[in-house]
Amino acid sequence: MSSPWPAIPRPRGPSPATSPTPASSSSWPAPSATSPSAWPPSRRYLAEKLRTADFAITQFFWTADHYFRMVDELDALGVTTPVIPSVFPVINVATAKRFTSVNGAEFPAWLSERFDPVTDDEDEVRKVGIEVATELGQQLLDQGVPGLHIYTLNRSASAKEIWRNLGLESRDA
Repeated sequence: MSSPWPAIPRPRGPSPATSPTPASSSSWPAPSATSPSAWPPSRRYLAEKLRTADFAITQFFWTADHYFRMVDELDALGVTTPVIPSVFPVINVATAKRFTSVNGAEFPAWLSERFDPVTDDEDEVRKVGIEVATELGQQLLDQGVPGLHIYTLNRSASAKEIWRNLGLESRDA
């Protein structure tokens, strides 16, 4: 049976490395708890990918040090491609812990200490999540990152509040 939708042709033309369309890559700044010995080789692999990209966007992370260590390591490998850090505003603690685990990282004890007292109160979790994400975003911006990627998970209110907290809201928005 044929599809009622027309076939989408494969792109033809220049490779992503020479295309005027921005080429991007994703990266994970924090070491994987499941494979710490793979860390240096994975940095070299990321460096190779970034040499042909216009920019990269990280996976989320909980500590700014992970991001800056990754950027320093990439710089030491001769890569200066902009890497945009991602900020994840927690709106559900169980989901945040699951996402962190799926990414092979650990949910930090200091973060659990912030959320444990409010885990059963959805509004307070969202409030603390915005506070934590704003603090991380400010740390990153203070160090001159090339931008921020804020996870929304189809709920833009938290991202907008973080944006306002960071003083990034334009008057036209």
